[in-house]
Amino acid sequence: GDWAQILVRALVVDGDGAAWRTPAELGLRYRHSELRHGQVVARAEFRLTPRPPEEIKATIADLQARRKAAQPTNKRTFGSVFKNPDHELSAGRMLEACGLKGHRIGGAQISPRHANFVENAGGARSADALALMQEALRRALEQFGVELQHEVELLGLNELPPF
Repeated sequence: GDWAQILVRALVVDGDGAAWRTPAELGLRYRHSELRHGQVVARAEFRLTPRPPEEIKATIADLQARRKAAQPTNKRTFGSVFKNPDHELSAGRMLEACGLKGHRIGGAQISPRHANFVENAGGARSADALALMQEALRRALEQFGVELQHEVELLGLNELPPF
Protein backbone atom coordinates (compact mmCIF):
# COMPACT_ATOMS: atom_id res chain seq x y z
CA GLY A 1 0.00 0.00 0.00
CA ASP A 2 0.82 3.65 -0.15
CA TRP A 3 1.70 5.20 3.22
CA ALA A 4 0.81 8.68 1.94
CA GLN A 5 -2.82 7.52 1.60
CA ILE A 6 -3.19 6.73 5.32
CA LEU A 7 -0.59 8.97 7.01
CA VAL A 8 -2.07 12.03 8.72
CA ARG A 9 1.24 13.45 10.00
CA ALA A 10 4.67 12.40 11.23
CA LEU A 11 6.91 13.83 13.93
CA VAL A 12 10.34 14.34 12.35
CA VAL A 13 13.27 14.72 14.73
CA ASP A 14 16.79 15.93 13.95
CA GLY A 15 19.64 17.73 15.70
CA ASP A 16 17.70 21.00 15.62
CA GLY A 17 14.53 19.70 17.28
CA ALA A 18 11.25 18.17 16.20
CA ALA A 19 8.40 19.18 13.90
CA TRP A 20 5.18 17.59 12.66
CA ARG A 21 5.09 17.10 8.88
CA THR A 22 2.28 16.21 6.49
CA PRO A 23 2.63 13.53 3.79
CA ALA A 24 3.03 16.29 1.18
CA GLU A 25 5.85 17.88 3.18
CA LEU A 26 7.55 14.49 3.48
CA GLY A 27 7.46 13.98 -0.30
CA LEU A 28 6.47 10.33 0.04
CA ARG A 29 6.72 8.00 -2.94
CA TYR A 30 7.72 4.37 -3.47
CA ARG A 31 10.37 3.57 -0.84
CA HIS A 32 11.44 7.21 -0.72
CA SER A 33 10.84 10.39 1.24
CA GLU A 34 12.38 13.84 1.32
CA LEU A 35 13.85 13.20 4.78
CA ARG A 36 17.48 14.28 4.94
CA HIS A 37 20.38 12.43 6.54
CA GLY A 38 20.01 12.65 10.30
CA GLN A 39 16.23 13.08 10.27
CA VAL A 40 14.16 10.34 11.90
CA VAL A 41 10.41 9.77 12.16
CA ALA A 42 9.77 9.42 15.90
CA ARG A 43 5.96 9.28 15.76
CA ALA A 44 3.28 8.87 13.14
CA GLU A 45 -0.48 9.26 13.08
CA PHE A 46 -2.48 7.18 10.61
CA ARG A 47 -6.07 7.30 9.37
CA LEU A 48 -7.15 3.66 9.47
CA THR A 49 -10.40 1.92 8.58
CA PRO A 50 -11.84 -0.28 11.34
CA ARG A 51 -12.22 -3.95 10.45
CA PRO A 52 -13.48 -6.99 12.38
CA PRO A 53 -10.68 -8.66 14.41
CA GLU A 54 -11.12 -11.96 12.52
CA GLU A 55 -10.60 -10.20 9.19
CA ILE A 56 -7.46 -8.46 10.47
CA LYS A 57 -6.03 -11.73 11.82
CA ALA A 58 -6.74 -13.51 8.52
CA THR A 59 -5.10 -10.72 6.51
CA ILE A 60 -1.99 -10.76 8.72
CA ALA A 61 -1.75 -14.57 8.53
CA ASP A 62 -2.02 -14.42 4.72
CA LEU A 63 0.66 -11.72 4.44
CA GLN A 64 3.00 -13.62 6.76
CA ALA A 65 2.52 -16.87 4.82
CA ARG A 66 3.22 -15.15 1.49
CA ARG A 67 6.33 -13.45 2.89
CA LYS A 68 7.61 -16.71 4.39
CA ALA A 69 7.09 -18.51 1.07
CA ALA A 70 8.89 -15.86 -1.00
CA GLN A 71 11.59 -14.44 1.28
CA PRO A 72 14.40 -15.94 3.40
CA THR A 73 12.68 -15.09 6.69
CA ASN A 74 14.59 -17.75 8.63
CA LYS A 75 18.03 -16.54 7.48
CA ARG A 76 20.27 -13.73 8.70
CA THR A 77 19.74 -10.89 6.20
CA PHE A 78 19.44 -7.11 6.31
CA GLY A 79 16.24 -7.00 4.28
CA SER A 80 15.79 -5.99 0.66
CA VAL A 81 19.10 -4.85 -0.80
CA PHE A 82 17.94 -2.83 -3.82
CA LYS A 83 14.90 -0.69 -4.58
CA ASN A 84 12.68 -1.99 -7.36
CA PRO A 85 13.61 -0.10 -10.54
CA ASP A 86 11.27 1.48 -13.04
CA HIS A 87 11.43 -1.67 -15.16
CA GLU A 88 9.17 -4.60 -15.99
CA LEU A 89 11.25 -6.81 -13.66
CA SER A 90 11.64 -6.29 -9.93
CA ALA A 91 15.17 -6.04 -8.53
CA GLY A 92 14.96 -9.64 -7.28
CA ARG A 93 13.75 -11.03 -10.63
CA MET A 94 16.40 -9.02 -12.46
CA LEU A 95 19.20 -10.40 -10.25
CA GLU A 96 17.77 -13.90 -10.60
CA ALA A 97 17.87 -13.50 -14.40
CA CYS A 98 21.53 -12.46 -14.02
CA GLY A 99 22.18 -15.87 -12.46
CA LEU A 100 23.02 -14.51 -9.02
CA LYS A 101 20.85 -16.72 -6.79
CA GLY A 102 23.25 -18.58 -4.51
CA HIS A 103 26.29 -16.55 -5.68
CA ARG A 104 28.73 -16.33 -2.78
CA ILE A 105 31.61 -14.08 -1.78
CA GLY A 106 33.29 -14.98 1.49
CA GLY A 107 30.61 -15.72 4.07
CA ALA A 108 27.87 -13.77 2.27
CA GLN A 109 25.62 -15.12 -0.46
CA ILE A 110 22.76 -13.93 -2.63
CA SER A 111 19.77 -15.78 -1.22
CA PRO A 112 18.82 -18.91 -3.17
CA ARG A 113 15.18 -18.13 -2.26
CA HIS A 114 15.02 -14.43 -3.26
CA ALA A 115 17.84 -12.72 -5.16
CA ASN A 116 17.23 -9.29 -3.59
CA PHE A 117 18.46 -10.54 -0.19
CA VAL A 118 22.02 -11.14 1.00
CA GLU A 119 22.34 -13.92 3.57
CA ASN A 120 25.08 -14.43 6.11
CA ALA A 121 26.02 -17.99 5.21
CA GLY A 122 28.55 -18.07 8.04
CA GLY A 123 31.25 -15.64 9.07
CA ALA A 124 30.22 -12.96 6.57
CA ARG A 125 31.91 -9.57 6.85
CA SER A 126 30.48 -6.28 5.66
CA ALA A 127 33.12 -6.31 2.89
CA ASP A 128 31.64 -9.60 1.63
CA ALA A 129 28.13 -8.13 1.47
CA LEU A 130 29.40 -4.95 -0.22
CA ALA A 131 31.27 -7.02 -2.80
CA LEU A 132 28.08 -8.97 -3.57
CA MET A 133 26.15 -5.72 -3.92
CA GLN A 134 28.79 -4.38 -6.32
CA GLU A 135 28.60 -7.57 -8.40
CA ALA A 136 24.80 -7.33 -8.52
CA LEU A 137 25.01 -3.69 -9.63
CA ARG A 138 27.52 -4.57 -12.35
CA ARG A 139 25.49 -7.47 -13.71
CA ALA A 140 22.16 -5.59 -13.71
CA LEU A 141 23.80 -2.74 -15.60
CA GLU A 142 25.47 -5.10 -18.10
CA GLN A 143 22.46 -7.31 -18.74
CA PHE A 144 19.57 -4.83 -18.45
CA GLY A 145 21.14 -1.37 -18.67
CA VAL A 146 19.60 -0.59 -15.27
CA GLU A 147 21.44 1.13 -12.43
CA LEU A 148 19.94 -0.38 -9.30
CA GLN A 149 19.71 1.86 -6.24
CA HIS A 150 20.55 0.34 -2.87
CA GLU A 151 17.73 0.32 -0.36
CA VAL A 152 19.85 -0.35 2.71
CA GLU A 153 21.55 2.54 4.47
CA LEU A 154 25.32 2.22 4.30
CA LEU A 155 26.70 3.66 7.51
CA GLY A 156 30.01 5.39 6.96
CA LEU A 157 29.55 5.24 3.18
CA ASN A 158 27.55 7.60 0.98
CA GLU A 159 27.52 5.08 -1.83
CA LEU A 160 29.04 1.78 -2.85
CA PRO A 161 32.64 1.99 -4.03
CA PRO A 162 32.90 1.80 -7.84
CA PHE A 163 33.08 -1.68 -9.37
